[in-house]
Amino acid sequence: MKRLALDGKSLPMPSRENHVSQAQHNRQFWESHDLDATPFRDWVVSGVFYEAVHWVEAYLATRGEHPITHGRRNHAMQRYTDLAPVLVDYDILKTESENARYNCYSHNADDVRNDIAPILSKIEAHIQSLL
Repeated sequence: MKRLALDGKSLPMPSRENHVSQAQHNRQFWESHDLDATPFRDWVVSGVFYEAVHWVEAYLATRGEHPITHGRRNHAMQRYTDLAPVLVDYDILKTESENARYNCYSHNADDVRNDIAPILSKIEAHIQSLL
């Protein structure tokens, strides 16, 4: 399925470099918040997850894969044994993001700092070693 712009024209598929750049951009976003003071930790947790999404997308782009939904991305991830070491970690970040977005769960600063961010660091390091 092609990605479409608002005018109905096809958009080019993002490259590995595009996804790495977006991952870094998402990191700048979530790191710009003071975890102890921000009332937007729900967005921080979502930013962490979407950074992970773009690390995974960078890897998939090197395989010519461009899934357009979370479900298709999860399916694609399961097909590549290179990604097996981070499947559970990715799912944890996805769940935490969903908890923040849909279940109104309020993560505290220590949750983000000590539990969520280290999971992202593991995903980032693993995927960088594959790129």
